[in-house]
Amino acid sequence: MPRAYLVRKLKLLLLFCVVFILFYGGNVLRRIIKDHKCSEEESKFLMDELCHNYTTNDAAGNMCPALCSSKKLKYNKCTNYRGGKKVLISQCDEVCEEGRSVVAVIKSKHPKEEFHFEPLDLDKYPNGSLSKAGYGMAYNIFKNMLDSQMLEESEKIQDIFSFLWSLDFEQYKREHRDLKVPEVIAIQNIWGLINQDEYLFMKVYQKYSFVPKMYGTCGYYYVMEFAPPGDILDPQLWTGSRSSFKERAEIAVDILNIVQSLDYGFFEPVHMCDVKAENFGIGKDHQVKILDSDSLFFHTSMLKNLAQPTCSNHDDCDFFDCRGWCEIETGKCTKQRSNNNLQTVCEDILVDKATNFYAGLLHSPPVAYKEELLPLLEECAYPEHSKGTIVRTPTSDDIYWKLHNLLKKIIREA
Repeated sequence: MPRAYLVRKLKLLLLFCVVFILFYGGNVLRRIIKDHKCSEEESKFLMDELCHNYTTNDAAGNMCPALCSSKKLKYNKCTNYRGGKKVLISQCDEVCEEGRSVVAVIKSKHPKEEFHFEPLDLDKYPNGSLSKAGYGMAYNIFKNMLDSQMLEESEKIQDIFSFLWSLDFEQYKREHRDLKVPEVIAIQNIWGLINQDEYLFMKVYQKYSFVPKMYGTCGYYYVMEFAPPGDILDPQLWTGSRSSFKERAEIAVDILNIVQSLDYGFFEPVHMCDVKAENFGIGKDHQVKILDSDSLFFHTSMLKNLAQPTCSNHDDCDFFDCRGWCEIETGKCTKQRSNNNLQTVCEDILVDKATNFYAGLLHSPPVAYKEELLPLLEECAYPEHSKGTIVRTPTSDDIYWKLHNLLKKIIREA
């Protein structure tokens, strides 16, 4: 077949692809945006529904009065809903931090939609109140969920119900003796909250600076610190970030510190399986925060996610950014992650990605450090010269410290 003919056919195919993307891809994109765009009407309905549940004593929590009675927590606007979460930004003046006006985020997976869980079926007396056995059942269930987050440390917690909630459990029962079954209401509220992985992780690990501050709850909703990515972590498509390299390097160091904490600061390693810059934000304390802890998995849980029953290639064993490994001979996934948090952060946040026009966080470094920094970033993102492939190699701690120390040096001398 003549070469000119093949070239002409290739050009026609390319032209067809471009036209298809422009006409059909645009419609798909518009539908995606519409599906994920938040609705003011729906958001206000959710707030009204929550407050109705509060007035009927189905919803409880320390933030309910501010949301529904005093209105000190005032709904402002909504943002795009991600993965079933409803994110409602509200002004929080007096009830979040003393002497400071802050913005809080109300987040929940609405139980009537994507957020599905069965109410606890606990042993009760004929009048509907919890029996001793019912309390024991609830305690054991909550204790097991807490153990999955902190193991030995959970033994130090005296009152698991209060620890997992925003109110003192026994005090709530005393103050609501007029209700028929206050303990059942309280336990079902706690159960709805801890079925949300993000809430459970944030509630347990408030001591870490990279975990957004939790202000409280109302029903299945929780109020947390507002820490937007800003244009450093989520720059505009056309204008880009207006930040200096020093500012971006400081954020990169914070993210590297988070990686170190996740790898070595918990009872077992914590894996980040959805890594992108906009999943991090910057709080009022100027610290980088993890915004999407739904994608964090402790090592034991991660092994279960990677251990698919059968595989024919490595991709079959992947769990988003946490990449697995297929033993082709046996057709089974190994119970081991093949890359690591550091490799993913370098590849998906710190370096440029020409494939999706993403300018990495550490783009355009100072000329004096360019020759030293860029190869180091390349080695971090693509260990063992794996660029151009789906990376299945972990980045070493040695690279971590070289990169961390170089960035600190650049920051000092900027």
